[in-house]
Amino acid sequence: MNLRQIEAFRAIILHGTMTAAADQLRTSQPSISRLIAELETATKLKLFERRAGRITPTEEGLAFYYEVEQSFTGLEHLAQAAHDIRFFGSGRLRIGAIPAMALGFIPEVISLFRTRYPNVTISIQMHNEVAVTRWVASRYCDIGFIANIIDAGSIEVEPLYRLPGVCALPRGHALASRKVIRPQDLEGETFISHALGDGARARMDQAFDSRGIRRSLTLESPFGAIICALVGQGLGVSIVNPMVRNDYRREDITFVPFKPCIEFEGNIIKRANERKGGLVDDFAMIAHEHVRSLYPQTDERPAIPSYDMVLNRPASL
Repeated sequence: MNLRQIEAFRAIILHGTMTAAADQLRTSQPSISRLIAELETATKLKLFERRAGRITPTEEGLAFYYEVEQSFTGLEHLAQAAHDIRFFGSGRLRIGAIPAMALGFIPEVISLFRTRYPNVTISIQMHNEVAVTRWVASRYCDIGFIANIIDAGSIEVEPLYRLPGVCALPRGHALASRKVIRPQDLEGETFISHALGDGARARMDQAFDSRGIRRSLTLESPFGAIICALVGQGLGVSIVNPMVRNDYRREDITFVPFKPCIEFEGNIIKRANERKGGLVDDFAMIAHEHVRSLYPQTDERPAIPSYDMVLNRPASL
């Protein structure tokens, strides 16, 4: 297996045909066909179906593409990353974040940061934890916001929050009026899962499996924002990070506390053993301050706040 074969495979997925892939890679269609044949031999996978002159990815091909895309994350930005590394200065801040924080929380932090640094150029990129970690490690981003910590020796981690997950239900669901949802309440429900490998997914599965509670697990996504959108369409229920809940204050979703507590974490990552400068450290400090304003903490390591704090309602409700 070599890079040229992978490039040919990726180009076909992105552009739909071998001819378009050949144009993109400035080569011939027979060359693309040969590269794919070599890749299928090397991987022992059938990556495409070929019928009536058309080529479509197989299930194996789509699964392999997902892994390929993780490896390609950031490669298309190398020229810009090299420029930024050479010319990085105190007037630019590059932020990477997972969707759970990038869609609502980080813009709020940027707004607070702007009151202190109105002239700083800010770039924000959104992707999964693997990509955000890679961006920070390679200096493509100066600071990152993730949930699950990815093993990377060049990264240092600051815990940002620990919050109890809330149950997301379609509006009008039979359980929407409950004060608390428990595992047994979701017996037989279509449950929209987080991706395998996600720490929160493992904690959820343990909460249900240890009690012998069966759910219908036919939908999953690595992104809480997508899970909420699926819940809003009435396609199932889930347990989500309350940070995501704050972005979905809409009539089509009801959020209810869930017990036992399913903990969701947020972490700040920076490059280790490197002088960060004022902007990076100040942005992290403002992020911590904003979390404390949303969910008052007393602990040095963020404590799990009450559901009343998470749901932003009086404790008497």
